[in-house]
Amino acid sequence: MKLRIYRVITGGLLLLCMVMIFRFSAQPASESEQVSGGVAYRIVETWSHLTETEYTQSEMEAYADRIDYPVRKLAHMTEYGILCLLACAFVHGYSGNWKVCGISAAAIAALYAATDEIHQLFVPGRAGRFLDVCIDTLGAVIWLLFFTALRKLWEKIAKRRGFQYNKNRKKW
Repeated sequence: MKLRIYRVITGGLLLLCMVMIFRFSAQPASESEQVSGGVAYRIVETWSHLTETEYTQSEMEAYADRIDYPVRKLAHMTEYGILCLLACAFVHGYSGNWKVCGISAAAIAALYAATDEIHQLFVPGRAGRFLDVCIDTLGAVIWLLFFTALRKLWEKIAKRRGFQYNKNRKKW
């Protein structure tokens, strides 16, 4: 019963993440640029306050324009990293093998990134780019590697403290 609940929850979260990415991708280019430009501007504004540096309005806008592209790509990498971790959790509910989960989750993220870029071909002002698929997939893999490192660290600490962890456990 617990395994079934786990599968429903992780599957629901995975679908919710996919819907959110789809909705972001469905925004016309002008709307998407306005959102990311606003985020970049707030980053510059926060940096200005933290460093106690005074910028003119035009300087802040110029800095925001300069960091807009990296901010957008980091946001994409984060979206697909979260998607990959949710896919890994979902697959783990069926497989129990972390290696299978990781490879499957990375493949799911890459395939979803590809379909998302195809979807963007039909959105006004947007374009589907292979480079974006690569960036999204890279974000998924980076998050997956980070999660794997944390999981292995947790297992090592748990083992030192005498906690018995069964890696091949398939039941919850």
